[in-house]
Amino acid sequence: MTKTKATTNEIKVAFKKLALDPKNVRKKADQNGIQSLAANIAVNGVLQNLIVRPDAKRGHYLVTGGGRRYRAVEHLIKEGLLTPDYELSCQVRTEKEATELSLAENVMREAMDPADQFRAFKALADEGTTVEDIAKRFGTIELIVTKRLKLARVSPVLFGLFEKGEMELSQLQAFTVSDDHDTQERVWNSLPRYYRNSHDIRRALTDGKIPASDKRIQFIGGLDAVRNAGGIVICDLFSDRDSGYVEDIALVEKLVAEKVEAAMQEIAAEGWKWVRYQAELDNTAMQAFGREYPKQPDLSEEDQTELERLQAESDEAVTRYNETGDEEDRVAFEVADEAIENLQAKYVAEFSSDQKTICGTIISIGYHGDLRVERGLIDPADAKAKAAAGDKDSENVSEAAFHSKALIAELTARKTSVLRMELAKNPDVALAVAVHSMAIKTLYNHSAARDNGTIEISLDSACLESQIKDAGQCDIVNAIERQRESWKSVLPFDPTELWNWCLEVSQKTLLELQAFCVAQTINAIEYGEGYNKTGVDHGDRIGLALGTDITVHFQPTAENYFSRVKLDLIHESLVEACGEEAAAPVRKMKKKEAVAYASDKVAGTGWVPSLMTFSDDAPVSDEVIDEAA
Repeated sequence: MTKTKATTNEIKVAFKKLALDPKNVRKKADQNGIQSLAANIAVNGVLQNLIVRPDAKRGHYLVTGGGRRYRAVEHLIKEGLLTPDYELSCQVRTEKEATELSLAENVMREAMDPADQFRAFKALADEGTTVEDIAKRFGTIELIVTKRLKLARVSPVLFGLFEKGEMELSQLQAFTVSDDHDTQERVWNSLPRYYRNSHDIRRALTDGKIPASDKRIQFIGGLDAVRNAGGIVICDLFSDRDSGYVEDIALVEKLVAEKVEAAMQEIAAEGWKWVRYQAELDNTAMQAFGREYPKQPDLSEEDQTELERLQAESDEAVTRYNETGDEEDRVAFEVADEAIENLQAKYVAEFSSDQKTICGTIISIGYHGDLRVERGLIDPADAKAKAAAGDKDSENVSEAAFHSKALIAELTARKTSVLRMELAKNPDVALAVAVHSMAIKTLYNHSAARDNGTIEISLDSACLESQIKDAGQCDIVNAIERQRESWKSVLPFDPTELWNWCLEVSQKTLLELQAFCVAQTINAIEYGEGYNKTGVDHGDRIGLALGTDITVHFQPTAENYFSRVKLDLIHESLVEACGEEAAAPVRKMKKKEAVAYASDKVAGTGWVPSLMTFSDDAPVSDEVIDEAA
């Protein structure tokens, strides 16, 4: 039914007698917003009147203003929380006023100031309302409520600056990594005006603390491990990369030591001659050690017979499929290959007891916080003793002792010529040879490369990390390292088995591995004074051929660029990126201020230094110029 107040045009109308007005200017509504509003209405009711005009049917009305409220109530009715008889307060207007009122309500409505939102949430929390209840009332998630409460609890002095528009939201968010108001204010006052960006505020407040991304934190099980040990975790709710920081470095080191000690005891029980922990373990350190590799056990006579049968079955299916293209033959090949893999999986390569009596194990924390275990290592002192014993035990006389050096060289040269001719006729085997040579030199230690190569493919790889400041924080360097670890996880552990692996895998896999290995040899580093100009120019051409967009991978910041160039170059950079007007203030700034200012200004512009761009500036020959003319 419809109830009307005698003295005003305000009436109560049942929802079932309402419909959206075609003259309502708002045609679309965000469904998530509707659900949030519905959650609030379920607790507090509809707080604002709808604006309606009479419909053609007596007693029915069209909603001219308040479409979101109408949809929210409709949502609650569909959910069974309200009935179609639910009454809403409405103001009745004429059809002539409909469009103007609808436009006025939507366009002239002013959104609630963010500071007022944060303060309102805090007021509810201070009254004892739980985060869960606040979230339910406003149809949002608890994390959003927690974030708003965190912002509202920043120093009142700084929050006041935010209210006045003298501080950006990102800056206010950065201050939430500390709950100490005095520290927050001290950091704000100590930073120069143009150095008060969110990154530098966060860095100043967390100086000396361990971020959640640190591999030690990952190794012990994340921030929860610190909490469980009674440590205090400083949460960073507004950081995309890190979820928090740990202040108690001694506690983290203690937890790391305990986990390392447990791992060492477990590995020592395997029977190794020695077990050691090394915090940082790189390829250079590994080169000092000799190495033994786990041995693949021989198949039983029964399994060897079955393996040969399956291999013959696989070969026959492949031959038939190549001739006929029959799908059944392809399936038969895959079934046989899967059976071969399952059979071979029964025989896991293991170290023998004899190997363990002369070898040891080094453990360290891996790049991503995992436990890195290097088994089968021979201490340099033991390696010398082993080599001496090997020379003493060797009693076989080489056939080469009966030939002159000249004859040996000639015979093996002839042999090599045959290999070259035959290999040139077989591109599949040639691919395996090339990939084997590249992988053995790129993904194994130097001794493996020295002992397993007849192919003279030289692979030099410039050390990028030595040229990049804070290389551990460089996303691209980290991505390359993840690729390396991924490949090492699928390659055989023993380099002597790599050759057979290369012959057995698909051409697609070989090409992908070859691409990775070749990529590691690129050196487009410009060392100055024209050194490596050819490499730089070729690198530009490769970048153009790949269609590489450097801006996807690199963003100039205070740390990686602006703090390391002169003030004049900072000005020129800003002119290129943002124009003369934006660059002008730099002329009156000190270096530190200019660095922060430039970093903020170029963010999101897509500008990078010209050294980072790819361009083909190689000189064009006279013949090409003449031909073009």
